[in-house]
Amino acid sequence: NGCMNTSTVTITVETAPESGNYVGTPFTVCEDQTTANSPYDLFNLLDGTQDTNGTWFEGATSAGVAVTNPIDLTTLGTGTFDFTYSVPAIGTCTDNDVTVTVIVNPLPNTGTPTPLLVCENDLQANSPVDLFNQLLGQDAGGTWADDDATGALSGSMVDLTGFNVGSFNFSYSITDANGCMNTSTVTITVEPAPESGIYVGTPFTVCEDQTT
Repeated sequence: NGCMNTSTVTITVETAPESGNYVGTPFTVCEDQTTANSPYDLFNLLDGTQDTNGTWFEGATSAGVAVTNPIDLTTLGTGTFDFTYSVPAIGTCTDNDVTVTVIVNPLPNTGTPTPLLVCENDLQANSPVDLFNQLLGQDAGGTWADDDATGALSGSMVDLTGFNVGSFNFSYSITDANGCMNTSTVTITVEPAPESGIYVGTPFTVCEDQTT
């Protein structure tokens, strides 16, 4: 009969949302540098292909608390922190969430310093001074520096015998495996000694009728 009919099937390819890709390397910072690096843009940890209308969440899933990006690193403390980026669906199309990592490393512990006071007439008796005796709770592996260039420092020992009255600083510094550095400073103060004078060696002699 030569009859023909047609039906058309339409295939629609929708634009997919894009959450980007993690660059693979955490952002790592020492705790004393969080202020200098804040606010920090978490998009720096994605490869740039992401849609920018998504939401950042605390933790390794989008079930966490939403956070404002850029983030304030000073509020994190020290440790490893995950943040997850999620973009809204476009139609029926979705994309996988992407998780990035921020690491805030603690500073090495260089100890709590205690100043040392020495009288100028006791320098020999108190010399040499081991500076480690003036620190409490420090990590091992650091080095001492002669901040005031006294020339009296050898290792952790200080020869006081050449000191004059004044204050002299010595710093203990540690740079750890993460590149974080900390310093504690011990101050040695040489105080002037009281002076009672020296007997001239000759008595004062007077006749009794001259005492009045």
